[in-house]
Amino acid sequence: MAYIKKMVMTGFKSFARRTEIIFDEGINVIVGPNGSGKSNIIDALCFVLGRLSIKSMRAAKVRNMIFMGSKFAKPAHEASVEIVFDNSDKKFALDNLEISIKRIVRTNGQGIYKLNGETKTRTEIIEILAHAGIDPYGFNLILQGEIQSIVKMHPEERRKIIEEVAGISIYESRKEKSLSELEKTDARLKEIGTILRERTAYLNNLEKEKSQAQKHKELQTMGKRLRASIIKKRLDDKVKEIENIEKTINEKSGQCNKIKEKVEKSQKEIDGLSEKIQQINKHIQKASGVEQGALRDEITELKAGLEGLRARREGLEHRKEETEKRIFELAKQIPELESEVVGLRKQMPGLARKAQELKKKKEELGELEKERRKILTLKSSLESFREKIDDRQRQLGRASAESESLVGQIEEITKELNYANTSECLEALKKFKNSLDKGKEEVIELRKKEIENEKIISVAENEIKRNREIREKVEKIDVCPLCQSKMTESHVMHVFGDCDGKISAAGKRLEEIGEGLKEIRDKRVRLVKEIEESEKQIYSCQKELNVFRAVDEKKELMKKSVEYEKVLKAEIKELNEKRAGLEGKTGDLSLIEEKYQEKILEIEEISSRTEEDVDTTLLYKEREIEKTKNIASRAREDLEEIKEQIKEFGDDIARKEEALEEHELKEEELEKRFKKMYADRDNMQTQIQEENIELTKLQSEARQIEEQVNYLKIGRAKFDGERQTIEIDMEDYHEVEIVQGSLNYLEERLEKTQEALDNIGSINMRALEVYDEVKKEYDIVKGKVETLESEKGEIMKIIDEIDKKKYRAFMKTFKAINELFTRNFSKLYSKGAAYLEVENAENIFAGGVNIVVKLAKGKYFDINSLSGGEKTLVALSLLFAIQEFKPYQFYVLDEIDAALDKRNSERLAALLNQYMKSGQYIVISHNDAIILNSQLLYGISMHEGVSKILSLHLDGEKKEN
Repeated sequence: MAYIKKMVMTGFKSFARRTEIIFDEGINVIVGPNGSGKSNIIDALCFVLGRLSIKSMRAAKVRNMIFMGSKFAKPAHEASVEIVFDNSDKKFALDNLEISIKRIVRTNGQGIYKLNGETKTRTEIIEILAHAGIDPYGFNLILQGEIQSIVKMHPEERRKIIEEVAGISIYESRKEKSLSELEKTDARLKEIGTILRERTAYLNNLEKEKSQAQKHKELQTMGKRLRASIIKKRLDDKVKEIENIEKTINEKSGQCNKIKEKVEKSQKEIDGLSEKIQQINKHIQKASGVEQGALRDEITELKAGLEGLRARREGLEHRKEETEKRIFELAKQIPELESEVVGLRKQMPGLARKAQELKKKKEELGELEKERRKILTLKSSLESFREKIDDRQRQLGRASAESESLVGQIEEITKELNYANTSECLEALKKFKNSLDKGKEEVIELRKKEIENEKIISVAENEIKRNREIREKVEKIDVCPLCQSKMTESHVMHVFGDCDGKISAAGKRLEEIGEGLKEIRDKRVRLVKEIEESEKQIYSCQKELNVFRAVDEKKELMKKSVEYEKVLKAEIKELNEKRAGLEGKTGDLSLIEEKYQEKILEIEEISSRTEEDVDTTLLYKEREIEKTKNIASRAREDLEEIKEQIKEFGDDIARKEEALEEHELKEEELEKRFKKMYADRDNMQTQIQEENIELTKLQSEARQIEEQVNYLKIGRAKFDGERQTIEIDMEDYHEVEIVQGSLNYLEERLEKTQEALDNIGSINMRALEVYDEVKKEYDIVKGKVETLESEKGEIMKIIDEIDKKKYRAFMKTFKAINELFTRNFSKLYSKGAAYLEVENAENIFAGGVNIVVKLAKGKYFDINSLSGGEKTLVALSLLFAIQEFKPYQFYVLDEIDAALDKRNSERLAALLNQYMKSGQYIVISHNDAIILNSQLLYGISMHEGVSKILSLHLDGEKKEN
């Protein structure tokens, strides 16, 4: 339970200086002489809890709450009171263990509330206190002189106290709210019920007129349906006839189209065959004049070359045989000559030295022969280099020609370009694409605006149409469908004026929107043209980009060609250098030849230096042997060379024979192809003749069908005219339901319907128009009445349930408090008894609660006839009964025992001591019995106009605040 821990006053009434009062959880008694400021402490407590009634705090105005000053103390500028509650059990809706509430009032009337040092509004403070069960006007605050007010108060006020204790104020607020709703519902029911009665009488009369008008309308509708059905029947017959003609026309047109397709197909085949014949003629002419001639020249050349090669090969074969034969003969001669030389040497030993010298010369001759052969090999290599140089020169010429061709192609391609390079073209392409995207976005936005404007125009046109229809309808009706009053001229003029105003406003809006719409459409057309131009420019840029890519490819090829030229020139230069070196080396060939001949002569000279015939003969034989060996050696070399040449000729002959065979095959294929071409051409010409005959037949057939179709179209036009005439009649019966039946049946039924219409008398057709609206309004009003009656029933149920709950809660509390009250009074007053009694037992809330006092000898006394002490005892008995039933956080009792004698004061002290054990009590008293039972005693004194406090605990400790 929350209790007051302390209260601090500064500048409040007689407490000029800061004064802090520490309160205990039990009984806190405040004592002091009259006028010392005891009740100012209670006023401070009421002040800080948020009381607004200044008079209840014993002051005339707010300024009187502030210390006014004295002879020895200055006046205060403001008064403040702070109270601190214990919140350990979380009675307050805050997490703090202590709750501090402070109220300040200043001389200018300004008031400030603070909660734990934070400024708040009074409402917020009251809500915080209410959550903890603390009320600044609560029953637990008994100020000076108020104790007997419980006895003196009106019985209904006393009943309300019990209601408050019972906590049924919530039921009362709910009931008041429900009663307020019930009152509103009754008022609305009364109002709507009057309207419903009027509408019911009007609706009954209108329903009779409507029934007659409905019958007339149904007959009119049926007549209209029958006329529409007759027209529809005739129209369907015409449409069927037209459909039959249309079907025939479509069939004929389909046949004609198929024939035309055949004609077109046949013509295409003829054209295709003619074109193929022309191509064959051109090909034959070209092939016979160029291709065949070139092929025959090549064959002739190949044959001639083959003959030459074969002849040369045969000559070489013959030379080979001759050389082999000679080598064989020389090989036979050498042993014979060597045998003769051996015999001659035996005859002449003196020739040894000469032979040695001859041998040396022969070795030198052999070295010269090697040099000579080496130079001949170099000469052959020189020829090879010359051929390579010629080949590179030809390749260089081709590369140069290709480069010149590429340059020409690049110049030709770039003649009609609009941009200098790829970057410029890409930049332009980007610009045109951005322009295109922007244009498309603008077109989309304009289209949205156009749609919005079209919607506005449609709304305006509908508004004009609707108001014109209203004008037309108003002229025809006699009773206003809204107010049910007769249509007067002023009423009609008012409607006309309203409609004309709306038509004028809508027309003006149409004109404004129409101009804006025209501007939007013009702008959109212009943007579309700009978009088309941008697309053309984009296409042109993309085309030029492709050209630039082709140019880049050509430039890349040209670059490669130039690089290839450089490589060829470098190779030619290198080959020329090598050729020059070889030419320098082969220049020594003549010198070697001279030395070679000299050596031969020297050998001959040595061989000729003999004195005798033997010597001569020997020398001759040796020379002959040497010569024979040399001849045999050269013959063998020639033989190898001949074999090599024969092999080369054989390879050349094989290649040329293969080429000749290929050319002969080509010539044969060419001749076959020409024969096939001639045959194909003849077949195609025959096919063209046949196609032309078929084409003529098809064209004749197509003309006949077209004439038939034209005749059918003339008939269709005639029927179509008749159909249009019937459709014009049918427009008057748009969306009319058709009656099924034959034409005769429909015409007979129409005649009977017309007779029934003629037999009906005068009618009020406006009843049909007004009835639905009136019935709809009637149903709405009736529905509202039913809803309100249902709501009223629900409210009555709620009120009844509230009353039951309220009664149960009140009686439960009343009985409990009455028992406690009776018990308490018997403890305080032994000469009689007291109890509570309701004034109206049947309806307790219609009356109050009386206090009945029964004294000795069974006499009942009026409460007002009791003495002051007896009234105090009755009030205290009821107060403690309520406290026991529903304990408060704390109690403040200011001189409640003033009217009691010593004996009753002691009884009161005993009873207080019993109840004060379960709560916090702050009591102002002069009663010794109460003072002795207190736990903490405060003494108040006045000195020089300022109140002071002394506190005394049970242990006798004294403390000055």
